[in-house]
Amino acid sequence: MIQQQGNICQLSGDITLETVPDILDQLRPLIQAGVETLDCSGIKNVDSSALALVFSCRREARLKSQTINITGLPQRLLNLASLYGVADQVA
Repeated sequence: MIQQQGNICQLSGDITLETVPDILDQLRPLIQAGVETLDCSGIKNVDSSALALVFSCRREARLKSQTINITGLPQRLLNLASLYGVADQVA
């Protein structure tokens, strides 16, 4: 689920292979409209596809010459990023 408050989008629930396509479809126009922060503190469960979501959001922001801050990443996602050697690109 995505809730937007100003320039912040808060994600909650599960970010998995099944949910990432719909979440990304919802986030793209919000990022293009200028969302500056993606708050992940409400995420419950993740799999490696959550990393793809993070990278897609960053890429979408770069296409608009913007940056996006990603906060509240769950420890499991940080562990996956470390395992794949991309921790410095996630946090």
